[in-house]
Amino acid sequence: MSNLNLLQNRITPDEFLAWEANQTDRHEYLDGVVTAMSGASLDHNRIVTNLARETSTALLGTPCEALTTSQMVQVEAVTAFFYPDVFLVCDDLRMGKQQSILNPKIIFEVLSPSTGRRDRYEKFRAYQTIESLQEYFLVHQDTAQIEAYRRQPDGTWNPNVYTVYVGLGTTLVLESMGIGVPLRMIYYRVELPDAEALSQETERL
Repeated sequence: MSNLNLLQNRITPDEFLAWEANQTDRHEYLDGVVTAMSGASLDHNRIVTNLARETSTALLGTPCEALTTSQMVQVEAVTAFFYPDVFLVCDDLRMGKQQSILNPKIIFEVLSPSTGRRDRYEKFRAYQTIESLQEYFLVHQDTAQIEAYRRQPDGTWNPNVYTVYVGLGTTLVLESMGIGVPLRMIYYRVELPDAEALSQETERL
């Protein structure tokens, strides 16, 4: 099957994985539909690198680690395979098909014009079905702002309840890991407006 036909037609998970294993570019899969991943900007790549470095450093000596976008996550409940920008896992690691990870604890997605809507809606809805997932972070790349969505005490997710961390003087709190990461390190070498030096944290209910 050609790349064009595959992207236009629904296929099975096994067909996708067999095809994806031979591709130079990465693709994601959700309920029979394959989506090509677009190229990332320099700032996007810097944020991913910074997030992976800072969370890895903060997790040294713990049973947890940070993995990046080259590692696939399998979402069993909705038959999906995604490449999160950064995600955190612990020593109870469970492997799925084709070396994918089944049980991330935290996922970060860096927003861009081409992927922002999908990260915010389609992928977030799918991620919510992962029982191990405790926190989901949407990271803006054109402003120092991160949205933090967390599993509620009753085990559910409420997309209308989230914390927004704004400004380079703010520290992002990863509650389920008990660590914090300064936004100034997440946005290190990223071009931002001067006004982003101002910091604040708000919670929207």
